[in-house]
Amino acid sequence: MKGITLLTILLLLIDGCSQRRGYSSATERQKTDSLIALANNDNFLIDTEHSLRHSLEALELAQSSGYRKGIAESCFYISLALYNIGNYDKSIEYVELGEKYVDGDPKLTSEFIRVKARIYSYLGLQEKAKAEFLKGLSCIQKIKQPEQRQFLTALAYENLGHLYAITEKSDSAFYYIQKKIALLDSMDEARVYTIRINAYTSMGKFHTYEMNYDSAAVYFDRSIAMADKYDYRYRSRAYMSKGDMYLKINNADSAMYYYRLTLDNLAETGLKAEYSLLYEKMADTYLLLGDTTAARQYKSMELEVEKELNDEKLKTAKIILDTLSNKEKELKQAHRKEFYFLGTVILLLLALIVSIYLFIRQKITKYKEKEQEIQELKLKVNESFTEIVELGRNDDPTFMVRFQEVYPEFTHALGTKYPHLQLSELHLLALIYLQFTTKEIADCTCRSVRTVQNRKYQLRKKLGIATNMDMNVWLHETIQQPPEE
Repeated sequence: MKGITLLTILLLLIDGCSQRRGYSSATERQKTDSLIALANNDNFLIDTEHSLRHSLEALELAQSSGYRKGIAESCFYISLALYNIGNYDKSIEYVELGEKYVDGDPKLTSEFIRVKARIYSYLGLQEKAKAEFLKGLSCIQKIKQPEQRQFLTALAYENLGHLYAITEKSDSAFYYIQKKIALLDSMDEARVYTIRINAYTSMGKFHTYEMNYDSAAVYFDRSIAMADKYDYRYRSRAYMSKGDMYLKINNADSAMYYYRLTLDNLAETGLKAEYSLLYEKMADTYLLLGDTTAARQYKSMELEVEKELNDEKLKTAKIILDTLSNKEKELKQAHRKEFYFLGTVILLLLALIVSIYLFIRQKITKYKEKEQEIQELKLKVNESFTEIVELGRNDDPTFMVRFQEVYPEFTHALGTKYPHLQLSELHLLALIYLQFTTKEIADCTCRSVRTVQNRKYQLRKKLGIATNMDMNVWLHETIQQPPEE
C-alpha cells in the first residue's frame, strides 16, 4: 500500500533525528521487547493489523534508542505483516532495512531470507526463491539452540515442499514433506502443532494430486483433528483442500460442505486474501450442482473482493498515518530545533496521502506488467531445454537423440555405472531428469499414472535408490560424480 511508503519515510526520518540520543536504556529495551512479543503473538493469532501496529511502534522506539536487535526484529514482523496483506514491494524494503541490523544473528538472517524467498515465489521467480530457501536452510544450521534450529528447519522444509508443489514437481514436494514430518515427529507436538497441521494438509494435497483419495482424506482428517485438539483458528487451508479433493471426484455436495466450513473459518480469522480463490471454487461447484443463480452470485463476489480488500487496506493506512501524525506532533514539541524539518515531513505526508488513491488504481496494472515482463524473460531462457521438453511431451522418436546431444554426460555417466539399463529405462530417467511429473510422464507415454509409478518403483529397486531420496536429486548427484577407476 502507498500508505506504508509514508510509514517507511517517516520512521527513517525520525530515526535520523533521534540517533543522537545514544545507547538504549534497559527500560526502553524492555518496552521494545514487550511490543515485539505482542507483534509475535498477534501474528500467531493471525491478527495482521495489530501485529503491524505493535511492530511499527517497536521500531520507532528501537530506532530512537539505538537498540539494534530491536530494530531488526521489528522490521521482520513488519515485513511479515506486509507480506500477509499482499504489499510485497514495501515488505522487501523492510527486509532490506532489517538485514542491516542482524549483526550476524543466524536466526534473524534466516527469517528475513524466508520472507524474501516467499516474495520471489509469488512473483514467479521460482529458481531464485529456491536458491534463497536453500540459503536460509544453510543459515539455520548455524543456530546453537537445538529446538529453535529444528523449528526453523521444519519451516524451511515446508516452504520448499510448497514451492515444488506449485511448480508441479510432485516427487520433490513429497520428499520435503516427508522430511518435515519426520523432523516434527521428534519434537514436542504442543510446540510445533501449527506446522504439523500444515504438514498434514500438504500431504493430503499431494495424495489428491496423485489421485490417492483415500490417503488424502486420512491426512486432511488428521490436520483438522489436530486443529480441534489445540483449538487452532486457522483451518481454512485444510477445509478448502479437502473440498478440492471432493470436487476432483465429482462429489459436489461434499465439496460445498467443506467450502462453507472454509467460508465460516475465514470470517473468524479475517484472512480476506483467501476469499477470491474460495469464491471461484464455490461458483464452479454451484455450476456442477445446477444452481446457476448462486454461481453468478459467487462469481460476482469473487470480482468484487479485490476492490473490497483495497478499500480496507486504504482505511488501515489512514488509521496508521493518523497515529504517526500525532506522534510527530509530540516529537516536534520535544525537539524544537527540528521544527522546520518535521514540518517538511508533515507536508510530505499530506502530499503522499493524496497520491494513495491514484496508486491503488495503478497497482494492479503495475503488477500485471511486471508479471508479463517476467514471463517474456522466461521464454528467452534455455531454448534447447524447451525444445527437448517439447519433444518429450510429444513422445517424439528423436527425443533421446536430441537429449543425448544436449546432455551427453547423462548417457555417459549412467551407461558407465549402470550398463544393464535398457533404452526404455533411460528414456524414463531422461524425463525424470527434465523434472516431468508422474502425471506428465503418463500423458506423454500413453500409460496410466499407476503404471508410471510402478516403473519408477522398479527403477528405484534396480538402481538402489533409497525411498526417501528424490530421484531427480539422485540423478544430478550421480551424473556429477567422477567415474570409478
